[in-house]
Amino acid sequence: MTVTPEQLEWIVQEVIRRLKSAVDDERVAVGERSSTTADLRLIEKVITLRSLEGRLNGVTRVMVGPRAVVTPAVKDELKRRTIELVVMAGETPAPRT
Repeated sequence: MTVTPEQLEWIVQEVIRRLKSAVDDERVAVGERSSTTADLRLIEKVITLRSLEGRLNGVTRVMVGPRAVVTPAVKDELKRRTIELVVMAGETPAPRT
């Protein structure tokens, strides 16, 4: 089978698009919602205000990985909105003090 350069470029672009989509889907997952609780889980290594843009409505806890770096501006914004910041330790989330 012979593949033209145009076909190869299309294949590469499609693979990249699908990988980015999969990463975006995994990057932020809103946990189960109850009448009082909604979690926002972030797997990024650095959590900035941009990471949270438009994602905090109805959220009561933001959960981050154990090695995540959370900027002071994010901590201030979460405190202002009375949203709990939780650092996940393995399978069980551990509250950050």
